[in-house]
Amino acid sequence: MKDVKERMVKKLKLITSLGNLKQAIALHKSNLDRTIFHQIDEKECLTPTTLESSEEQQLQQNLEELLSEFKEKCVAGGEDSVVFYTTSLQGVRKTFEDCRKVRFLLENHNVSFRERDVSLDCEFKEEMWRLLGVKVTPPKLFVKCKYIGGADEVVALNENGKLKMLLEGFSSAKARQCEWCENERFLICWKCNGRSRVVAEDEMWKRCIECNENGLVKCALCI
Repeated sequence: MKDVKERMVKKLKLITSLGNLKQAIALHKSNLDRTIFHQIDEKECLTPTTLESSEEQQLQQNLEELLSEFKEKCVAGGEDSVVFYTTSLQGVRKTFEDCRKVRFLLENHNVSFRERDVSLDCEFKEEMWRLLGVKVTPPKLFVKCKYIGGADEVVALNENGKLKMLLEGFSSAKARQCEWCENERFLICWKCNGRSRVVAEDEMWKRCIECNENGLVKCALCI
């Protein structure tokens, strides 16, 4: 009888120990879960910002390294933009087709660019010649006052993936439409109505001083 009681006491002690052990394991697991969740929450709060900052810095560094490969040209208004010299005249087929190629690539990359059509304003043509030091034909592309090149160079850069890197960071080409010129970048001269000539006091025709040779004035909001 005494042996039976001793065995019963041992079983009760064992059951109590097991119960305490289970509770201890459950408590430890709960604390561990809370610790893990807390660490995850901290990572969720800090990691995205850190990664974004790191990616932006890396992107800027890559852009600066890539731009250092090109010659610097001080394009008016091109310090932090893309400037594209082109022509809308189809007199020379190759020139016109080259301009279309570059325009297509720029629009395909969804970037905003300053278009300077030399056929609409001779000042653009003279500006392009002055920048490059020689009489050249469009298209010519500049990014952040760096001369990227003509159609052949731009197409080659697009094929090796460098053009995308050069154009990253610029605003989308899907920007709002200009209320004045509807993104045509020129307006008909208000003084001569596009004739580029006006009647003087002596009733003789003279050159209009308000517009260019095509009777157009630059849109103040776009150029």
